[in-house]
Amino acid sequence: MRARDRQARLKRAKEVGRLAFDMLRFEELVGNMTVKGEQKQFREFSHRGLSGSLLTPFRPTRLDEFSRIQIRHLGHKVLDIRWSKAGDFRLVTFEPGDWEELLEQVATVF
Repeated sequence: MRARDRQARLKRAKEVGRLAFDMLRFEELVGNMTVKGEQKQFREFSHRGLSGSLLTPFRPTRLDEFSRIQIRHLGHKVLDIRWSKAGDFRLVTFEPGDWEELLEQVATVF
């Protein structure tokens, strides 16, 4: 994949990730859990074949604690982004598709 294509893909993944984050941060807190030794708050949504989850630090005391967004479409993971306040960002999974438009539609409902 060419550098320009990678940059465009990363840019689109970040746009979709921000949209998902804006939706998920207002969802009710499902609960707290421990992930890789860190306490996380867990929020999720499910609508029209699209589901998503957001993990954020329970008490963000360290800059290196990670947050994560995962989006699934019809049970298949299409987006997985991880980041920290220290500036770390990792695009684990991004599969462009029709689900992006569905996410935009669902986001307008929230």
